[in-house]
Amino acid sequence: MSRYVDPSSVTGQVLVRDVTVVDPLDGTAAPGQDVLTENGRITAVTATGAPPGDRPVVDGRGRFAVPAYMDMHLHALNTPDDVDGSYALMLANGIAGFRQMSGSRALLKSRREGTLPRPTGAPDLKATAGDLLTPFNASTPDDAVRAVREQHRDGADFVKAGMTTRATFLAALGEANRLGIRLGGHLPADLDPRDAARGGVWSIEHLGPGVTVFAAASSREAEVRARNATRKLPPLPKLRFPGADRLVTRLIKGMVVNPATHTSEHEAHAYALADGSYDQRKAEELAALFTEHTTWQCPTLIRVHTQQFGDAPEHTGDPRRRYMAPGELRAWDKSVRKFARLPDVTREALHRHWAAQLRLTRTFADAGVPMVAGTDACGAAHIIPGFSLHDEFDLLAEAGLTPLTILRMTTTEPARFLGEEGTSGRIAPGMPADLVLLDEDPLTDHTALRRIAGVLREGSWWSRADLDTVLERVAAAPGAR
Repeated sequence: MSRYVDPSSVTGQVLVRDVTVVDPLDGTAAPGQDVLTENGRITAVTATGAPPGDRPVVDGRGRFAVPAYMDMHLHALNTPDDVDGSYALMLANGIAGFRQMSGSRALLKSRREGTLPRPTGAPDLKATAGDLLTPFNASTPDDAVRAVREQHRDGADFVKAGMTTRATFLAALGEANRLGIRLGGHLPADLDPRDAARGGVWSIEHLGPGVTVFAAASSREAEVRARNATRKLPPLPKLRFPGADRLVTRLIKGMVVNPATHTSEHEAHAYALADGSYDQRKAEELAALFTEHTTWQCPTLIRVHTQQFGDAPEHTGDPRRRYMAPGELRAWDKSVRKFARLPDVTREALHRHWAAQLRLTRTFADAGVPMVAGTDACGAAHIIPGFSLHDEFDLLAEAGLTPLTILRMTTTEPARFLGEEGTSGRIAPGMPADLVLLDEDPLTDHTALRRIAGVLREGSWWSRADLDTVLERVAAAPGAR
């Protein structure tokens, strides 16, 4: 059950009648289609005409059906006992699945035992890592190898590198390759991203983060790397003792609200140096390498924007803050005050870097680098679960990506990314009965993706009025985290 979402009265054998079905894979739109569902799966997609029988009917006339959205970088299960608010916002915004980017041994155990909470309308947990690789569990190459082995044993879908060095990252990557488990996440400051791609890294998050990837697109690469290598890892305990893992979790949680508040003057100079020496030819060569090695990118532009403009009124005054739990807002506001205390030169370097991030995202898209949409919601300042995926769409469009590319990044590309190509991400027989009904054409304008007339989730239908009721309930008792 859910505090916010009532079970749907339109469920079972549902017929979405006379709708335009959009196929992100080939970019086509087929009008006048009936989509039939039963037991949470799509059973048929046919031309409108057959009598509906006794099954519930959703009127699709003048509307467009797209596969439900996926958020490929999320932290909803950081608070596994209190996900109801975040999940409700995700349903209201058309999200049916996510990749959990911060796992734990306890989370993996709960998943194995089937005890993870699943309130009404909840999205699917598509993949999760175990514990983040940090100096606590991966301070040496041997430790990193051991951590990968433990996560593989515990059933993690992938390993996430968080705060590592070149040596520990490459050791973990090599062991992950040997065991057949994927590794992705953050690239360390002293690692060449080309080495990560050639080594078989699965995904790179946040365009790096930091300046690591941008150094490879600089005509002064050696200087940028030398400056960037001065970044120090945060102090974390390296000895295991009772409660140490909880201490590390609290320390990391405090840092990740807005990592930009920890930007040093050396790093700010590295940003300025990289941005001022940008080389489009080198950027295209890097993009070609990522394409060749299928090195996935999850840009999370909404995350980098909220970090680098941490005290901007558009974030601090966002009216959607009313959905967030009070404790989350207090942490966000604390990070705003800390960001405002950064030296002017540091904040200016962070602001100027935004144009470089848009430019590189466009370069990657133009080169065919595989990319998925993600937000880093649930724990990150100013990022509202559910809504933030639509913010991400806006920023991808600002970078110059087409509406079809954006639609693919949240539907068919996540399916390919997760190895579910052919079984999810489209509206076709045998696929999950997860779709979003839109009032406008998403192939014409990406903003149509937020014009949601209703959501079909596991074969149950929530209309626009139902979704508005969900939002009102969350606002009345804010619980998103």
